[in-house]
Amino acid sequence: MSQGPDNEKVSGEGGEGQLAKLQSFAKQVFDDVNKKCKELPYIPKVAESAKVEPGVIVLGGFTVVSLLLIAIIGFNAIVNMLCFFWPAYLSIKAMQEKEEGYDKQWLTYFMIFGFFHVLESFYPSLLTEHTFYTLIKLFVLFWCFLPQSKGAEKVYTLGIEKVLKMAGAAEDSKKTE
Repeated sequence: MSQGPDNEKVSGEGGEGQLAKLQSFAKQVFDDVNKKCKELPYIPKVAESAKVEPGVIVLGGFTVVSLLLIAIIGFNAIVNMLCFFWPAYLSIKAMQEKEEGYDKQWLTYFMIFGFFHVLESFYPSLLTEHTFYTLIKLFVLFWCFLPQSKGAEKVYTLGIEKVLKMAGAAEDSKKTE
């Protein structure tokens, strides 16, 4: 046995401890949903006639609607909505609170977001031929806008700022000639 990251003993049982935690969490979520569904007007009657818990009806319905959305409008459309509306809300909130550095973070984020859209318009086969493109795009955009990583600021500092400095130096040398 060795020490894990939380100084707990980690046994050679693999992920059984993690699986138990996940099962416990899923049961807690199901119990919460089930409890709230019993208060709804028609769900308990439908569940009783189907001989299942009311939470099964609601979670099953949610799953079916989610899969239909993915099938109808596509995963890329859902990624675009998630990666536009939530960051737009966060950027407006940051502007209202006048957070320091919000302009660099959010302007850079939306430049990256726009870059993906321009790339997709010039190379539409990205969405069909490259299997994991949309998933990679989701991870990159999430990394860019999550406050824990502030990836957009890192992209600005490590990439855009250096390009702008080089372009500025080139313009300055042309002006002096």
